[in-house]
Amino acid sequence: MDFSTWTNVAFAGVAVFGGVLFVLSLLAVRRAPSARMGLVAGGFLVITLQGVVTGALLFLGGSSPGFLLFLSAIFEAILLIVLFLATLVR
Repeated sequence: MDFSTWTNVAFAGVAVFGGVLFVLSLLAVRRAPSARMGLVAGGFLVITLQGVVTGALLFLGGSSPGFLLFLSAIFEAILLIVLFLATLVR
């Protein structure tokens, strides 16, 4: 069974869902500005970027699975840092 098509669809879905959540969080920040909501919006942006970049690299081909895994780990680490900062903001 070839998972390449399903993998592309999954990362595209993550990118679209992350983008929708990012836009909704920007609307929430605009309605009730707070640093915490801004950081949450930044977290959704990181997820959107992860889906777009990884999905594009998968679609275009030529990237090794190890590199894609490393890139995903970098995005996840950035997301954890952003969410941790959101917990520290008063």
